[in-house]
Parts: sequence; structure tokens; C-alpha cells
Amino acid sequence: MLALDIADLEMRFPGLATPVLAIEKLHLPAGGGLAITGASGSGKSTLVNVVTGLEPATKGCVRWGEMEISRLSTGRRDAFRAANIGLVMQDFHLFPGLSAYENVVLPIRLARRLKPTDRERALHLLEMTGIARPGQPIETLSRGEMQRVAVARALLSKPGVIVADEPTASLDRRTGGEVADLIVQLARSEGATLLVVTHDPALVERIGQHIVLDGGRILEAAGKAEAA
Repeated sequence: MLALDIADLEMRFPGLATPVLAIEKLHLPAGGGLAITGASGSGKSTLVNVVTGLEPATKGCVRWGEMEISRLSTGRRDAFRAANIGLVMQDFHLFPGLSAYENVVLPIRLARRLKPTDRERALHLLEMTGIARPGQPIETLSRGEMQRVAVARALLSKPGVIVADEPTASLDRRTGGEVADLIVQLARSEGATLLVVTHDPALVERIGQHIVLDGGRILEAAGKAEAA
């Protein structure tokens, strides 16, 4: 598990007079959970891109544990993300023509040879997430099942951090609640720090700690996350 520390962060885009993200301070303890809420255009997705290293910060410090990713090159940010951050996205990013199991192990297969322990963990995670037939083609699964497969894939490499961007937005209320419970429970059982962008009040309540973004700034904070 890794703690997140942000200091004097700014994200600016060409043609815009004001920063799209301006966070003076944010601290999330290792193993903690944080929900990020806010209206569309408030900076939530930009914040996710910055803390996962998908985009470089214009200014300021973003640190996971002892690693200041805001100082890393693109290649080193990518390597850090692959080794330490499990991503769960709204659109799943699963590959048709592959089975549930094959989708889970695909990132490892693209990076190196699959080990027997990888196979065992993948099957274990699929069982934990409620996928009874790991060999079933991904396109034949329901949307809720697809998101469960995406959760299993995010956890395969035992990341210290799980980042989920609107993981329940495309699901019905019952299925979304089940997936929300699953993400929170697995993050706790795996000892991972959890960061979730969501519009789902039930998911916010499950996580407990949250911040509200408005115009790229933290408008409100609740729980143990320290923000400014």
C-alpha cells in the first residue's frame, strides 16, 4: 500500500486562462480510501490522469510513497503505473474474442511470460469476483460481470493502489451496488489504497472519506483525507 501526497499542484491547458486543476495540499494515508465527487468539468478525470501518471503535472508535486511521479519521464511513469496501480474504468477496456480469464492475464502476457502463480491468482480473483466460468467469452457476459472481470484484472499484479474512474456509472442500481461493495471489500482485503471518482452517493458512503471538486479546486473534504 502507498500513501498519496499532493502539494501545490496545477494543471493548465493551452488556451485557458485559469488552471483546470489547482490543489494546494492533499494527503491520503496508505491503505486508506477516498471518493472524489464533483460536477462534470470539475477536474475529476484530470486529477485521475495526474495521480496515475497518464498526464504530467504542469506544476507541483505528486508523490506515491517515496516516489515523486511528477518528476518522472513518460516511460518511467508508465512503468510505475504498471507495477503499482490497478485501474478500473467505466468502459471496462476488455477485449472481445478473449475469455474472462484471458482478459485478466492479458497485461501480464504482454509484458512477460505467464507464471503458474499468475494463473492461480487470476482464477482465484475471478472466483472472488463471482465469475463462475472463467473460460466464457467476454462478449457473452453482462455489463456487471464485465466490470467484475475488470476488477479482477486490476488486482492481478497485487498493486498497492487501486484507482477506479466511475466504476458503477454504466450499471443499474443493484449491479452497481454489488460492484461497489466488491471494490471496497477487495481493496481492504488486499491492503491497497483506494481512490474512486464517482457520482454514486452509495459508493461515497461505502468509502467514507471524500472530497468535492469545483473548478479544479477542493471545495469540501470529509473524513481522514487532509486537503486544502
